Amino acid sequence: MDSSKKKGIFVNVFLMAESGELTKTDQSEIMNALISYGRSLKPDEVNEVFKEIRIGTRHLLEQTEKCIDSALDSVVEFHKVIEGVITKEKGLPSDATIGDDAETIKFIDSLIKDAYNFSQAEKVIGIARQTIKKHADNGLHSLKTTKISKTEYITRENLIKYYRDYFKKDGLGF
Repeated sequence: MDSSKKKGIFVNVFLMAESGELTKTDQSEIMNALISYGRSLKPDEVNEVFKEIRIGTRHLLEQTEKCIDSALDSVVEFHKVIEGVITKEKGLPSDATIGDDAETIKFIDSLIKDAYNFSQAEKVIGIARQTIKKHADNGLHSLKTTKISKTEYITRENLIKYYRDYFKKDGLGF
């Protein structure tokens, strides 16, 4: 039996277990499966095989309980990590992400305008104006400009993308 079919069976069993009891239909299906299986056995094997099934079922339940404990620990830890990420994210400046380092966050915090011309961008990012212009003209480092009147501007959001790309800081977090 392939893994995905087993997983589906386990999920169905867990859903039954979650309710705490088997429905009459569940009991009937189990009985039919056991009867069908028992009829395929030789008469002198039935008692021994059913005894092994009974013992095996108890063993499976014990192992399942250990798996439940381990899975519970893992799921609780996962939710704690997610809560920590959400808490940290709430404390970040607008347009910052979990993966941003302190230097990138400081840069993002320093951006007070919605758009910057090349001279202003030079001052906030620390890259020569001519270099920024050349990158914009050639579409390098994710840099795009927006023309307002006759002047080219870099939006706050695009300046952050440019900063991350130029300094190789992905800022993706996870």
